[in-house]
Amino acid sequence: MRRFNKDFNAPPDALQRGFEEKKENLLERKAEHYFESRIYNTAAKPELKPLYHGKCAYCESMMSDDAFTVEHYRPKRGSHSYYWLGYEWSNLLPVCKKCNHAKGDRFPVGVPSRVLPDSDKKGRVKNPQLLPNGDLDIDAMKADHPYLLGEKPYLLHPEIDEPEEFLYVKRTGELASKIEKEVNEYHYKRADKTINLTHLNREILIWKRRNIIESCENLLRNQTVRFLKEKDHQHNLPSSIRLAFFVVFEIIENQFKDDQEYTLTGWCIWTNIKETLFKTICENNQEIEQMLDYALNLYIESKC
Repeated sequence: MRRFNKDFNAPPDALQRGFEEKKENLLERKAEHYFESRIYNTAAKPELKPLYHGKCAYCESMMSDDAFTVEHYRPKRGSHSYYWLGYEWSNLLPVCKKCNHAKGDRFPVGVPSRVLPDSDKKGRVKNPQLLPNGDLDIDAMKADHPYLLGEKPYLLHPEIDEPEEFLYVKRTGELASKIEKEVNEYHYKRADKTINLTHLNREILIWKRRNIIESCENLLRNQTVRFLKEKDHQHNLPSSIRLAFFVVFEIIENQFKDDQEYTLTGWCIWTNIKETLFKTICENNQEIEQMLDYALNLYIESKC
């Protein structure tokens, strides 16, 4: 999962028209309202697909048209229905069928589902916020509005949260919480429940993420071996290092571009490259480690 920016105040025209046409019936029938898939297919999908570069908002797998579903971050049906958000732009995400099926209609939150009438505790949101004239408060329907955030959702939202602050990829390819439970229990639970709720450690996902890590490691290892064999014949070390390693670093850095699959994996590799790749390749050889550090510093300086 990676962060993407979407203008919550600029929904697709067709989605907005569909909402206006259906609003009266929606408020009357609530969760029993018939949500027309045509509106999502013609209005939401064409906008969401390029925004997310054809990737699932949760697992980051590239999606075929058959695997592409429009997911409701807060469910429109189920035991805790947010029916009034059924056509809300900030509540719609492009998600693959496997993640969508795994999540289902579940939406765990950090506040109690029920509170006593005289309690000052904040409870789960069960109804839309209304204006004095009885109409829907459109601002309070946005996913980042305090009215909704106050229920402390556990599921990370890729258009509100910064997933890389919560999640990291182990060398094994497994996704894990970046936050220790003892440091911040709520944030730890957000990471942990997001992983479990959408099954982000499915076997195929672990394998694909591990394959990216191993490919980057093998690429850098092979280039390091090649460079060391030719080192005695190199007269200009900085120039030789540039020729040997800059292309490799660029390939590794490009792994976390938005249009790549599993960009969180690429981001974890690049931002922690010394621990993830250098230590394994160097095997406690300080000379090689210093050489790779030097090569990396040259590369970073060249980008400034």
